[in-house]
Amino acid sequence: MENYYANECCRGRVHRIPCGGNIDTWIAEACRAAGLPNTEGWVRGYKTLCERESSYNPNAINTTDYNAHGATVRDGHPLNCSRGLAQCIPLTFAEYHAAGTSKSIYDPVANIAASMGYVRQKYHVSSNGSDLAAKVQQADPTRPPQGY
Repeated sequence: MENYYANECCRGRVHRIPCGGNIDTWIAEACRAAGLPNTEGWVRGYKTLCERESSYNPNAINTTDYNAHGATVRDGHPLNCSRGLAQCIPLTFAEYHAAGTSKSIYDPVANIAASMGYVRQKYHVSSNGSDLAAKVQQADPTRPPQGY
């Protein structure tokens, strides 16, 4: 079922952003969807992370890093390519998908909310995001970029 969902979340890129808005709106909505407070830690960290990961492009697909392998899925790219604003891979997106958000990995709110769940679990980031930059270098504007 997990691979089925991972394939389905890659149905197609965003032609019109379903939630409208901009990066600040998307982060605020992602916080709400993930059940997290919309704090400076989350906002500053995710603005940095999304700029570094995708240049704020909800349709970004990384076909060149070590994740870029696997069967070709519905969007025409290998399953494990990272996608969207926060560059989630489909299996991670499926595992950390926030209930009530779009099932599309290209939806900005759904992508960021899933990424927030992932960093909370993997890096033990606090619910208020105050330690996000300290624990996830890619979200720290004072340090050089480093994948997460």
